Amino acid sequence: MSLRRTALPLVLAASLSGCLSLGDKAELVVYAPQVSVTADEAWPKVDRTLAISEPNASALLDSNRIAVRPKPATLQVYSGAIWADSAPDLVQSALVGAFAEHGRFQAVVRPTDGLGADLLLRLDLRHFEAVYAEDAKTPTVVVELQATLVDQRTHRVIGSRRFRGEQSTEREKLPSVVPAFEAALGEVATAMMPWVLETAKDD
Repeated sequence: MSLRRTALPLVLAASLSGCLSLGDKAELVVYAPQVSVTADEAWPKVDRTLAISEPNASALLDSNRIAVRPKPATLQVYSGAIWADSAPDLVQSALVGAFAEHGRFQAVVRPTDGLGADLLLRLDLRHFEAVYAEDAKTPTVVVELQATLVDQRTHRVIGSRRFRGEQSTEREKLPSVVPAFEAALGEVATAMMPWVLETAKDD
């Protein structure tokens, strides 16, 4: 399997943002990142329905503010810009869309869709921020998810694994940082999907 990090069709800068006018105040830029997964023909198909949960997250990450870590012990947010939804909602929507795209599961849904699912992918969002290393002039975007796969028929955990994606940026301005969020999340999704498939297949 190849992750093909540089080949993923993720950087859609022209469609990333919109502007929300706040009257006399400066415009607020709204970003809606998109993610796609390049599937490997060797990945198996699983005749089961998968539900992907909204990730649990810390109070700061569980918002529509775009997080940045200028120093190791400091987590702040970018001013003048927000995500189109909270970070956990964005991650859930991106994964549901990416996992459903290639037809490897019988169906991919959200638990709130009201449809029974054979498998549940529980997620914890550990990192979703731009991080400045010491003396660095540009940040590296870090996306980290802890994934737990549950067989809902037996209420048994059948696998758990941490996934981490990192993407450097060429500039510190937010229009250059947001595509790195897409790429890092795409890296995580491209690693997570075959793991889910193989874990479910072997159960």
